[in-house]
Amino acid sequence: MLHSRSWDTSGMVYQHGQHYSRRRGGVKNMAGSIFQSDRSGTAIQDIVAPAPDGPVFAKVRVLPGRAPVVVCLHGLGDSHLAFEEAFETRYLAAASLVVPDMAGHGASPDAPDCSMEAAARRLRALLAHLAQCHGLSAGPLYLVGHSMGGIPAILYCRDAAPGEVAGLILAEASVTRFGSFISAHAEAARLSGRFPEWYRDFREQVIFRDYLGRYPFCRHYYASLRFCGQRAFLESVLAMRRMARALPGKWSHAAGEALKNLSLPVVYAYGRGLAPETQAFLHEHDIPTRPFRTDCHFLMQAMPGEFYGLVGEFCDTSRRSLENGPVF
Repeated sequence: MLHSRSWDTSGMVYQHGQHYSRRRGGVKNMAGSIFQSDRSGTAIQDIVAPAPDGPVFAKVRVLPGRAPVVVCLHGLGDSHLAFEEAFETRYLAAASLVVPDMAGHGASPDAPDCSMEAAARRLRALLAHLAQCHGLSAGPLYLVGHSMGGIPAILYCRDAAPGEVAGLILAEASVTRFGSFISAHAEAARLSGRFPEWYRDFREQVIFRDYLGRYPFCRHYYASLRFCGQRAFLESVLAMRRMARALPGKWSHAAGEALKNLSLPVVYAYGRGLAPETQAFLHEHDIPTRPFRTDCHFLMQAMPGEFYGLVGEFCDTSRRSLENGPVF
């Protein structure tokens, strides 16, 4: 069996229950210390920051001065591995990068509260720690949220002080109750008492056999699922389902409600598989969008040049145009 020995893909090694990232400048394990640098030689650090309900792991690059700060939040079952290319792309070379693992995902330990609100609070604690202890600047702050990660990104923006967040980039983020098939199946498995079996089949059959057969460049997700705790996965599913049903009517998603009321630059990136109802919601509320020519949910892996080009372009343009309203 694959997971009983070892495997090596796209600069990653998974062996005997440990994950190693083999990138430019060195080798580190999933919860290790500083062993990396980017193309320019700037240190990429593994940080464990205190938070009210438990520590938060993050992969971080801090640039001097008032460099823009780009925070990338992963989706359900994923980890910081989803954004490894962010540290290599030229489009973000002038930005500090913060890529945390959510509670019970990746190298972050589980936490009692896996709600989306708690995730947003942990992000705030992480940024405060990085500013106080690691020299993270007070430059323009941009949040990037993929899939589930878009929810705490939106909540952080909703609760931020005016001018605190310079812009929000969402990648197939959950903002309506439509198209959330994985969370719906996971919740159904819990109700039937079969969640452990469902989770194993989801990881080994749906993802490893089927999804990676179609999109082999998404191997990071299988690696991330191996580190994601079952409780954290399930509690995150339930938190997402609560958010999706929070309000009456067709547009019942609390994050969608918060998104349409934000007064800061926003862009929503999506591929061909996005639910038509979500596209209708975005259109109805005049939320700027950027379509991608892919069926893959992981835009960052399917089209990394285009995705990080969008992030870099968005940050540059919104920084010049904050007083003129949305720029996309």
